[in-house]
Amino acid sequence: MATSDNILVWWLKRVAYRMWQFKQTVLPKLDRAAWYDAVRELPQPVQEHLKLLRKSEKAHILRVYRAVGASQQINDEERRELLQMALLHDIGKAIVRSSVFMKVARVFLPIGRNEHCIAGARLLNRLGFERSLVKRVLRHHTFSHSDRLLQMFQKIDDSC
Repeated sequence: MATSDNILVWWLKRVAYRMWQFKQTVLPKLDRAAWYDAVRELPQPVQEHLKLLRKSEKAHILRVYRAVGASQQINDEERRELLQMALLHDIGKAIVRSSVFMKVARVFLPIGRNEHCIAGARLLNRLGFERSLVKRVLRHHTFSHSDRLLQMFQKIDDSC
């Protein structure tokens, strides 16, 4: 019986989280000045791809970026890496878009979200970014790994 209770609790939390995400998508709050300030140091080809993101996607990236910047649990070197990861982790969404059907299905089912991860990693690899960043972008929705920095990032990303 405990197993079915755990599954129900997990499912209800997942649905609640997805409903929160839906609200963030429909009613995004994007501080445009903060967005431009955050991405201005990135190479021009990267900025061009980031311009293609939806307002809600930019708002999410900015929330993650701010959360990384405010974290007290990381040192300066880790913060530098995680800030770059925050800005680039969803860049693949400028290349591939999930269908509405898949977005709705993900509310109720444990379906992976890795199409944008693959596209983003390929783009960053072509643009010459560090291999460690490319691997983290590729794996930022994968939970079976031992990368401590990526684990920290995933906690922040999931909370934003």
